[in-house]
Amino acid sequence: MITSTVQNSIVKTIDMSLLPPPAFVKTPLFSDVKSNLLSELQILYPQFNALLESDPAVKLLEIVAYREIIITARVNQGVFAVLLAFAKNSDLDQIGANFDCLRLLITPANPDAIPPTEAVYESDDEYRHRIQLSWYARNTAGSTNAYNYFALSSDPDVLSAQAYGPPVTQPGYVDMYVLSRTGDGTPPQSLLNTVNAALSPDDTRPLTDFVTVKPASNLNYRVEADIVAGLGPDQNVLLNGAQSDLAIYVATQHKIGATAALSGIYDAIHRDGTERVILISPTEDVIAGVGQAPHCTEIKLSVQMG
Repeated sequence: MITSTVQNSIVKTIDMSLLPPPAFVKTPLFSDVKSNLLSELQILYPQFNALLESDPAVKLLEIVAYREIIITARVNQGVFAVLLAFAKNSDLDQIGANFDCLRLLITPANPDAIPPTEAVYESDDEYRHRIQLSWYARNTAGSTNAYNYFALSSDPDVLSAQAYGPPVTQPGYVDMYVLSRTGDGTPPQSLLNTVNAALSPDDTRPLTDFVTVKPASNLNYRVEADIVAGLGPDQNVLLNGAQSDLAIYVATQHKIGATAALSGIYDAIHRDGTERVILISPTEDVIAGVGQAPHCTEIKLSVQMG
């Protein structure tokens, strides 16, 4: 497999995308709600025992059932809004504010541009991850995730940051690798300086830790595959969908210490209407080592009939 010869030592946080919805959240069927309401009506008023679908009483029950479905959905949304794993947009901002962790501004709005452009902020998933890491920043022991939080929060151009200590480094020394959000991820010296300043011994890191901020290196690979299509689906639809999903996957895996797995690449390319995927490159998992990030330099997909 494509990998570094040195094993990394990354502390993982909970993958909140794998958490199931809470048991409280229920999604009743309209038919079940209507049936229950009709049963209650017939218990209270036994004379309503031969109602037709066109009966005004049935229509009123349908309105009540529909409103109950809407209210239940609204209650469910309220539950999700206060859970870190499920909150989105401004609801997630409110949760972050509870931890003194604000969403980072990536690109300011430009009302003078033609056409005007809106402000771009870090995504919900990136923000959610930093909120998780903010817990670790509240200790004074210099944990891996505490260093990661301060580095990620130091500048919106920091796409990924990863701290390494012993056994990768000597005791008392910490190497902080940084990946930029721009270009191929190579951070400029100004960004490294910003991260280094954020890891000041005065109010962030332990006084006895010696921190060195370093640029992350790309572990380059390319993806080439043939998509074997079945009868029926439009080849352009298959190709465009595969390219879009694959681009999202490889961008997501462009993080320090991540893995661009063959299984993930296959999953991104394969979709309804695909008989099989012939993956030409890579031939093995792309596993990043210390200070490395899997970086896809080219995507080349083609479609052929099965």
